[in-house]
Formats: sequence, C-alpha cells, structure tokens
Amino acid sequence: MDIIDLQPPTIEWRVYRNDSAPMTVLLADSDGNALDLDDWNFQAKVREYPLDAAVITTMAIVKNENILTLELDTTNLPMISYFDIQGTNSVNNKINTVLRGQIFVEEDITR
Repeated sequence: MDIIDLQPPTIEWRVYRNDSAPMTVLLADSDGNALDLDDWNFQAKVREYPLDAAVITTMAIVKNENILTLELDTTNLPMISYFDIQGTNSVNNKINTVLRGQIFVEEDITR
C-alpha cells in the first residue's frame, strides 16, 4: 500500500529564555534546487497548544530568494509551545505549511 504524506516536516526548536533565537529555513525541491518563492508570502505563529485560539507571538519573517529567516522573541513563551510557518501564494491563493514544530524554552540564569 502506498501512503501519500502531505504533512510538513517537524522539528524541535530549543531556545534559551531572553536570548535572540533566529532560525534560517532553506526551501528547496527534492533535488536540492531552490524553490521560486516570488509569489509567496509567509507567516509564522506560536501558540501554547495547537488548538488554542490565542496567539502568543507572531514571528517576523524575512524572505530572500528561497531562504526564510525567522526571529523569535523568547521572553514570554511558556516552557513548551507550538509553531508553524505557512505560505500563501498571492496568484492562486494556494496555502502550504512548510515547517511545524515545538519550541522548548530553557530558563536563563543571568537575567
């Protein structure tokens, strides 16, 4: 039996409270070729639990060709939270989630 898996890749993002927490995501096809993101706009949100209505924070995303750079403010995050990065095509309104995961926050000592 064949399985079609349309779920985005999942990661664990481990951060340290109050530190800068940038992440760079390179979007490429299965052959390693850069994806054309000209017509795509991306957003990323963090929630304490996936089904929560409340958004804890929205991450700033800078798109440069096929590279997305995200900046996460770790100040007010709970110890564990969830995020994803979603793209919307401005031409055909296609929506694609490119990455999802959990954020684990380690408390800082020097504050």
